[in-house]
Amino acid sequence: MTFPQIDIAEGVSLLRALANPARLNIALHVLDRECSVGQIEEELGLKQPNLSQHLAEMRDVGLLVSRRESRMVFYRIAPGRAEGLIQCLRRGLAGEAPTPLPTLRSPARRNGSAATFAVIKRA
Repeated sequence: MTFPQIDIAEGVSLLRALANPARLNIALHVLDRECSVGQIEEELGLKQPNLSQHLAEMRDVGLLVSRRESRMVFYRIAPGRAEGLIQCLRRGLAGEAPTPLPTLRSPARRNGSAATFAVIKRA
């Protein structure tokens, strides 16, 4: 099984941003739906100045994307790596079993001896 190239610096940045309880709560809250700043403030009980700082930091590291509609700003988890990371965290923190990795098959064994050797003939 081949894994894609991992950007360690990006991973550290995302995890560092999520290490704050308020930011982790925001990320889990907006994982399945887009929310306005007012909705996040009301539903999570966070005050506007702190909330704005958290949202800006999460947007800067690539965890959130935003869109403006008139005077309202809406946030959601950025698709791709950030979304996958938050989904994994939610499953793990909820105590769900991890998705099993595919089983690697051993090469088929030949009947007979335990090992087969190649014979090299010199010309």
